[in-house]
Amino acid sequence: MNKRESNWEEQLAVDPAPRDLAPVAERVRRGMDVAGKVPRLRRATAMRRLMLATAASLVLAVLIFAPQQREGRLPPGFGLQPDAAATTDSPRGGDAAPSAQPAAVADDSEEDRSVRAIAEDPAGRLLVKPADEARAAKLGAPSCYGLEDDWSWRGTYEAVWEPAGGGQPSVVLTFPADFEIVQPQRDPVAMKRLALGGSVVYVYVPRYTDCHGLETYLFGVSAEDGRAFPIPFEMEPGRVLTAIGQLPRDHVRIVGEELVVTGGYGAGQDYIDVYHFRYDEGRRMMALQRTEKVKPNELEEFQ
Repeated sequence: MNKRESNWEEQLAVDPAPRDLAPVAERVRRGMDVAGKVPRLRRATAMRRLMLATAASLVLAVLIFAPQQREGRLPPGFGLQPDAAATTDSPRGGDAAPSAQPAAVADDSEEDRSVRAIAEDPAGRLLVKPADEARAAKLGAPSCYGLEDDWSWRGTYEAVWEPAGGGQPSVVLTFPADFEIVQPQRDPVAMKRLALGGSVVYVYVPRYTDCHGLETYLFGVSAEDGRAFPIPFEMEPGRVLTAIGQLPRDHVRIVGEELVVTGGYGAGQDYIDVYHFRYDEGRRMMALQRTEKVKPNELEEFQ
C-alpha cells in the first residue's frame, strides 16, 4: 500500500461520527435558513398578515359598537365628536344640534297608539299620531332629557291632516325613524300658533327639554284648498332641513316679518347661532336671511 492510501485510511479512521441533521431539518421546515434566521421575504409576509388582522379587528369593533350607539345602549357621546363638530343636515346635528336621544326603559314600556299633539285650525285638525305600533315608557331617571316620571314615546309617527267637515284624512309628514317624544304628561300637547304676515304657522316640538337643542317642526295650512303642509328650513340654496334645533330655554318667535330661531348649543361652541328666516309663501318654506353669532353670556342682552 502506498503512502497516499495509508493517509486516507488514517483520516477516515479518526474522523468523528456524522453530525445529527435533525435541528437543521427542523429549521428548514419552519422556513428558516441553516443559521436559524427567518428569510426577509417570510418576515414581510408575516408583517402583512399582522396588519390585515389589526384592520379586521377595527372594522369588527365599529360594526359592533355603532348599532349600540344608535339604539341608545351606550352613553351619549361614546365614540362621538363634540356637538360643535356635527355637520349633518339633520335636526340632530349641525344647525339643529340637539343631543343624543334618551333611551326609554324598554322593559317597562307599553303599547300606546294615542295622539301626541294637536293643532286646531278653522279648516281642520293636524294630529301627530303613530302610523303603526308605538310604545311608551317612563324615563326612569332624571337628567337634562327630562325627569324620571316624564314619558317617552317611540315608534313610527306621522303628522295627519283631518279636514273640517269629515273629509278624507291625509298624511302631511312622516317623522324620522329615530323619532322620540318626551313630555311630562300623557295628554296630547297643543302646537304653538304663530301669525307671520298673512300666514299662520304651527310649531311642533316633540321633546319639551333637552341637553343642547329642541327638534322643531313647522306646518302651515293653505288658504286655497284648506290642506296642511310641512314648512322646511332653507339654510342656503340646495340645502333644506325638515326640522331645526332651538335652544331649550328660548322659543321660536316673530320679530317684524321674520321668524327668529336661537340655535342649539353644545360643549366646545364659542358662539350660538341666531337664525333670521322669512317665510316664502310661494315655495312654502322658511328662507334664511342672515345668521348672527352671539356669545352665550351675551344672549340675554342680545334679545
